[in-house]
Amino acid sequence: MCPDRRPPDARTPELPGGALHRRKAALPRQASELRTELRAWARGLGLTEQICHAIVLATYEAVANVVRHAYPEGTTGMVELHASPLRERVAVTVRDHGRWRAPPAGPEVRSGLGLPLIRALSDRAEFRSAEAGTTVTLIWEVAAPQ
Repeated sequence: MCPDRRPPDARTPELPGGALHRRKAALPRQASELRTELRAWARGLGLTEQICHAIVLATYEAVANVVRHAYPEGTTGMVELHASPLRERVAVTVRDHGRWRAPPAGPEVRSGLGLPLIRALSDRAEFRSAEAGTTVTLIWEVAAPQ
């Protein structure tokens, strides 16, 4: 289990901990920082290691997609991450303000595994693209810790 750093309260059926909100430059180093911060946050919820790993990996893939695809080459935009513990559910939203761009063509380019991985790791994954950017919402159904 991910260690719960807060004392349990049997009267509260909700997950412990507050929401995590971050806004960073859509760069590889900041993506790694977001992954580290999200891992610490998820572990603080008292969930199983399997759920913590799924949350971190699926979210990191969504953030990595922003880094790779949201903004034109040579420019840096922002990525927003919002994670919330809800009643028996964890919701994570990753948002950018760019326009999706296709990866470069060529046999040496390996791409296209992120979205299937995100879908496989989450209970629900929603992808919305618009003029103002792309929003990925991920949901995990979890039992509140006893």
